[in-house]
Amino acid sequence: MSHDPDSHRRALAGALRNQRVVEFVRETVRAGYLEVFSVPRAQIDALVDGAFDELARSRAELEPKRLAETASDLADRLFGKNDPSFWFSRAYHHYKTQTKPETDFQQLRELISGKRVLDYGCGSGYLAARLARGGYQVVTTDVLDYRFDEARQLPFVQMTSSSDIPFPDDSLDTALVQAVLHHVDPEVLPLVIQRLARIAEHVLIKEDSYGLPSGLPGLEEKLREQPLLRAFTEMPHELQYRTLVLIDYFANAIAQGISEMNMPFAFRTVTEWREVLEENGLKLRRTLVAGFEPGRAHKSCHVWFACDRAA
Repeated sequence: MSHDPDSHRRALAGALRNQRVVEFVRETVRAGYLEVFSVPRAQIDALVDGAFDELARSRAELEPKRLAETASDLADRLFGKNDPSFWFSRAYHHYKTQTKPETDFQQLRELISGKRVLDYGCGSGYLAARLARGGYQVVTTDVLDYRFDEARQLPFVQMTSSSDIPFPDDSLDTALVQAVLHHVDPEVLPLVIQRLARIAEHVLIKEDSYGLPSGLPGLEEKLREQPLLRAFTEMPHELQYRTLVLIDYFANAIAQGISEMNMPFAFRTVTEWREVLEENGLKLRRTLVAGFEPGRAHKSCHVWFACDRAA
């Protein structure tokens, strides 16, 4: 099935026009910022409420040009994208460069197999640099190149497309794919998975997902620990999907100002992810619920899929 290039606009429109979704995402963003930023609550409330109130006012005008203008305006005016001295810019820079890579590294030490690691969709490269400092042999790739200086010391190849992964077959132990695959157009996704399965013996995927099966290992514990996850799972699947859409749009296009990022909002249920992975050369070893994790600025319903190359 070919990807409808206008489907992302309709998905975002559906999210913005649902008040339950908008309010849930507003409070999810607020909770994340209160956890990770050491600034007065009044500043966080003003920023979050200002952004979501403006989104609410623009929800009736959901033409692509208007959406892009709104995101760009909010990124510049409220989030200080071009002002490094603004409090959000400073706080988020510290989070992205220090807090988040360290949190990810401690988590990944228990999940990565082997030492040779591909960071697929490496983004700014802060995690790749932390993995390298932790003793891993890291190579990186992305369609965009906005790596910071330390990450530029690592091997990097810029992809011409998401399926153009320029590394030899069987050259790496683990391909790490963190919250990237929902940015891949659906018709290309099988090629990406097949290519990763040839390059690395293991593929470790973290994805924003929904429709969590009741018997998923660790789910009951996470539901007790995370009120946001409980509220999310109580929504119908359609609203869970729309919630992930708005979280993704807000975190990337508005808070970080990366409007050029590909956002087809290709989210899947856990069952759908399992099927597409196993249909394209991977054998699922473990499925782990991370949920709306503590210590994350932009929380989402995250699930780990630890895979091995199929025989």
